[in-house]
Amino acid sequence: MEYEMISEKELDRLLEKEQGFVIDLRSPWEYAAYHIPGAVNIPYERLKKVRGLPKNVPLIFYCERGSVSMVAAKEMAEKGYRAKSLTGGIHSWHRRLG
Repeated sequence: MEYEMISEKELDRLLEKEQGFVIDLRSPWEYAAYHIPGAVNIPYERLKKVRGLPKNVPLIFYCERGSVSMVAAKEMAEKGYRAKSLTGGIHSWHRRLG
């Protein structure tokens, strides 16, 4: 199974339809500073230990700039999850807000 790269606009569409489980892979203090509303903080280092992630909706990963989320999405897709990675990370999402 492959993962998909999505833009911030596609992320907005998915969130409007409540079609995704958004995961912030950054550190807890980065998450506390700012994050995408509705995102759950699971630092990448802890992701492999997490159990019970939903398989009925896409897992949408993001990190600082997009590289870590691509790795996470690939790993989770290989485990059978519908995985997506936000291109450009939180910077691309945050930049469009102004």
